Amino acid sequence: MTPMPALPSAVEDYLRDTLMRRAHPLLLSFGDDWQLRELHGDPAVYGLDAEHGLRELQDLFIGLPLDGHQDLPFVEFSNGRSAHVHLIADAPGFHVLLLDAEEERERQRAQQQLGHDAVLTGHEQSKAIGRLTEIRNELERQRASLEEANALKNALIATLSHEFRTPLTSIFGYLHLLERRLDGSGNAAQALQAVRRNATYLFTLAENLLEYGRGESGAALLNPVEVDLTLLARDLDAMFRPLAEDKGVAFRVDLLVEETAPPVFDEVRLRQIVVNLLSNAVRYTTKGEIACDLVWRDGRLSIDVADSGIGISAEFRDSVFKPFNRGGQSGSKGAGLGLSIVRRLIEQMRGELRLESELGRGTRFRVELPPLARAAAKSAASHAAPFPRGVQALVVDDDPDIAQLLEVLLIDLGFEVRVAENASQAIAEATRQPPDVLLIDVELPGLSGNAAVFQLRSHGYRGRIVTLSATSTGDARDASLRAGADHYLTKPLNLDQFVGVMQRALQGEASGQNPDADRRG
Repeated sequence: MTPMPALPSAVEDYLRDTLMRRAHPLLLSFGDDWQLRELHGDPAVYGLDAEHGLRELQDLFIGLPLDGHQDLPFVEFSNGRSAHVHLIADAPGFHVLLLDAEEERERQRAQQQLGHDAVLTGHEQSKAIGRLTEIRNELERQRASLEEANALKNALIATLSHEFRTPLTSIFGYLHLLERRLDGSGNAAQALQAVRRNATYLFTLAENLLEYGRGESGAALLNPVEVDLTLLARDLDAMFRPLAEDKGVAFRVDLLVEETAPPVFDEVRLRQIVVNLLSNAVRYTTKGEIACDLVWRDGRLSIDVADSGIGISAEFRDSVFKPFNRGGQSGSKGAGLGLSIVRRLIEQMRGELRLESELGRGTRFRVELPPLARAAAKSAASHAAPFPRGVQALVVDDDPDIAQLLEVLLIDLGFEVRVAENASQAIAEATRQPPDVLLIDVELPGLSGNAAVFQLRSHGYRGRIVTLSATSTGDARDASLRAGADHYLTKPLNLDQFVGVMQRALQGEASGQNPDADRRG
């Protein structure tokens, strides 16, 4: 091995001076009887005195041979000072060399402290991980609880849909029959109009809740029919003028019709939009005026609802369209669903919605709606005798009021009608004497209407089948059509649409052949 060349003298001098300053060497030379002969350095650096210090050094080497080299690192004296102690044999005596170990001891202590801190940190991390595990488990339990609550909510919505729509089917259907038997004037006719108007308002409010519940189950079906805008404007005026005037607020509804073609919309959804906007205006207006302008022009329906109420500040204009939001306008007592439903319905109908508002000056909602596909059915009034006499219909519904209503409507159209209360009876009757049209409710007790349709088709039944349901979603419609139905109608029944579907059923048209029959939103 090649010896390392000598360092330059200047470097050696620097290293020696630096190391000597840092080491604070103290050299004590002893005879073999521990008699101090010579001392180099400052004992005060280590806090040693001539008597106690020498005895402490001597104690360090008890039992150790003095005729060889000894190395005692990190010796801590009674005064707390630390040193590396070396014994160097030099017959007939020996030398004891002390080198300062304070800096190195502090480094070691610092490292030990870091080690302790690491252990503590690891312990705290373990505790934190344990706590996070507990939190995660709790969140999982809460998630499962929320999923269960959501499932219950969806079940409740489905139940409400049926519970609201079934009695409303009876109300609207029998109102239609009563109105046909009156001449359209007099107190009785006005009373029926008031009943229909308020039933429609109730249906609109119920549809708000149902529309919110449909958020996860798909959009509702859209039922295109010709809409009587004059009747709509008159109903809106009758609904909201008394509410506004009770608060000292002027109210008006104006209608302008410049388009010759009749407007075709989903009338229920259209009423929902306007009723929700006007309800919002009445709630937040305490003085001035509320105005609703309906304009049917160039194939589009414009709806303009303006009020002189409290207005909406800029920071809340987006949040007012969120469900259950009531922060945009102070003093709200509503559920906060109306405007969110309005926006959703307008999007389903491929329309446009604009909001203009100034805090303290009022709010204006502008809606533009394109018409839906042309309804296949014309006005019921144009069907004086649309069907040949003697055609057969089998009605299946467990609600006697609905069954009787369908029977009366079909008899008026010229049908001979049989009624069954459940799916088993329906299968037996349809097999024994196949009708021209089978009308069957989906929500039957026991065997469902869809299951009954599937069984009939499986056994070769080829007659026309129309299913009726209180569930107005595309998924429900598709399930019925997959089971074998030709048409799907939702409750409450629209009489014009009902007549049109019955016509197409007798003509042999299935819903797949006529996309307008069961249009999906």
